[in-house]
Amino acid sequence: MFGELVRRYQDPVFAMALRFVRDRVEAEDVAQEVFLRVHRGLDGFKGDAKFSTWLYRITWNLCADWLRRNRKPGRIAASMETEDVFPDGRVDLEGGVLAEEERDTVRRALAGLDEIYRSAVVLLYYQKLSYEQIAEVLGVPVKTVETRLYRARKILRESLEAPGQGGGS
Repeated sequence: MFGELVRRYQDPVFAMALRFVRDRVEAEDVAQEVFLRVHRGLDGFKGDAKFSTWLYRITWNLCADWLRRNRKPGRIAASMETEDVFPDGRVDLEGGVLAEEERDTVRRALAGLDEIYRSAVVLLYYQKLSYEQIAEVLGVPVKTVETRLYRARKILRESLEAPGQGGGS
């Protein structure tokens, strides 16, 4: 049973970790730790939330811990800028599939967001979680998720429209 859980969730957990820690090796370590914690805590999972929500909460907590320990101002790893996490290489933000150059621009803008905003964006657009699930994962009310996403979109829009980002003139 545990092996099936790993097979089913290893790619989304790794993708989420990579979006936050922005280093492939570190993301692999975080993902491995996630599954160790899941294995240890599986008996304690009561089913109050969906399994995936519980799993993403563990992933988020480990990513947040990693970010606190390793925060380096201005650090944007090459993996965040150039590697596609998803096999087809597409990113769906606001219902539009972006071209490679646009994806790189969005990745850089996303990497520049504060952690609280980036986490909400990653969980919504990359992990495809609902607002309610995001609230559970982050341990905040749904209204807070809505506010963070609103502000993140505004910051991203301003960043992408700024001169030199390809969106402004």
